[in-house]
Amino acid sequence: MTILLTGASGFLGSRILAELRPGHPVTTLGRQTTGPCADCPHISCDLAEQVPELPGQPFEVVINSAGKAHSVPRNAQELADYERVNVQGTGRLLLALEQRPALPAAFVHISTVLVYGRPEGQRLDEQTTLDAQDAYGPSKVRAEAVVREWGRRMGVRTTILRLPLVVAERPNGNLAAMQNAIRRGYYVRIGDGSARRSMVRADDVAAVLLRAAAVGGTFNLTDGYHPSVRELEDAIARQVGRQRIPAVPLGLARQVARVGDGINAVVGRRFPLDSIALQKLTGSLTFSDDAARQQFNWHPRPVLDLFQ
Repeated sequence: MTILLTGASGFLGSRILAELRPGHPVTTLGRQTTGPCADCPHISCDLAEQVPELPGQPFEVVINSAGKAHSVPRNAQELADYERVNVQGTGRLLLALEQRPALPAAFVHISTVLVYGRPEGQRLDEQTTLDAQDAYGPSKVRAEAVVREWGRRMGVRTTILRLPLVVAERPNGNLAAMQNAIRRGYYVRIGDGSARRSMVRADDVAAVLLRAAAVGGTFNLTDGYHPSVRELEDAIARQVGRQRIPAVPLGLARQVARVGDGINAVVGRRFPLDSIALQKLTGSLTFSDDAARQQFNWHPRPVLDLFQ
């Protein structure tokens, strides 16, 4: 099965490439002048700026894992980049495919559960109203709409996968920061750590992509266990050899978070603990992956196993 993969040098994309390359001819597309693997054809193109020139051979499946990752924009340009990369970049990729003699049979688009815009909730499914409010989520909502409309118009089966926090053996982002803080001994637990959060393993996502591509539709993917913050903290502590994580009362944490909000407003940069960060550490937010289990036999492994 011939595959075109965007974002192959990214955190998730690199795992997708490692999963697919042994059994399928994969062509990568990205901003880099050379691709992430020596024996894969590579198309150098910045989708945020230009429509790619695709080679003559047809692709049976296209997997779009490229995009600007979630962060807090520091200025108007960074805010505009979400639209330019996530929405317009997706549109340019679809336009390039549309101009080819043969369309792919399937298009898989990597999205996020942040499209729901919910700070808390239990087992939210794909029918939940999309209410993203931050800078990042709305761009992913619009990108999903672009993909669906193109698929209907061109007769291409489209699959949209909404992912929570994606975890691998070497985590990145906020989870990497948590791991580093616990290792160095300056991480503190807030409250009792009972809040549960949906997560998913990167290698499980990579392994299920072609099955999902064969079905089409929109699906949440999670590990099905939704570990508590305390379980995650304790698993990481055991992994890095820390015996104890100190804790602070929730009331004190709320006071610090209010101070953080004020600092954010003055300096324009995120303080380590503000109201948003506190919400993520103390509020439960989980998603249902029942549809994926029913439609394409999704059987993920617990994220906590990565920290054994």
